[in-house]
Amino acid sequence: MVKPKTLTEAAYEDIKQWILEGEITPGSKISLEDTASRLEVSMTPIREALTKLQQEGLVEYIPRAGWRASKLSKKTYFKYRELQLLLELTLTELAFPYVTDEAIKSMEEANERLRYFLETLPKKELPRALLKENDTIHMTLFSCYGNEVMTNMLQNVWDSMSYYRMVMFSTDYYREIGYKDHEQIIKALKKKDAQAVRYAMEHHLSDGPICLEENFDEEL
Repeated sequence: MVKPKTLTEAAYEDIKQWILEGEITPGSKISLEDTASRLEVSMTPIREALTKLQQEGLVEYIPRAGWRASKLSKKTYFKYRELQLLLELTLTELAFPYVTDEAIKSMEEANERLRYFLETLPKKELPRALLKENDTIHMTLFSCYGNEVMTNMLQNVWDSMSYYRMVMFSTDYYREIGYKDHEQIIKALKKKDAQAVRYAMEHHLSDGPICLEENFDEEL
């Protein structure tokens, strides 16, 4: 028998989803009263849910100001980003000689799904859908090299950056450039131009800090 969720557990899951999907943006205030009214519960489970989310680093309590969604740590992001760039650019170069027409077709199909979602999905549903297709595109390329140790390591890095990545995919800037960036990578792969593939991937990976800049909490 499945144990029913408590009010606190349900509130925790809802608020966490709102944060990760960009409905609650980094640094924005979270009102106990408004959230309780929206979820039709008392403020007690909301307060308990926020305390749990605070332990995960997704929200913070500011004395005399109340609860807010945590801003993103710029220092932490760039520490993960160093490893992300190392792995993704290395895997791009290593995978290039082994990329097949079938892999390119799979990348194109995922990018078309990404474009379709941009045109059809409600804004709150976009980050998770875009993240899935983005990762399919990248992993299809990287897996051509066949080193699952490296791709698993990259997946772990992505998982550690999940909050940052969900915020990135919720921004207007990413929605403007994500599909186009992937198109350039795919075009370069079709031309079998290793230098162009490297350039297109570097350009694509440079978008992350631009998307997140206004959400960071401090300078390096």
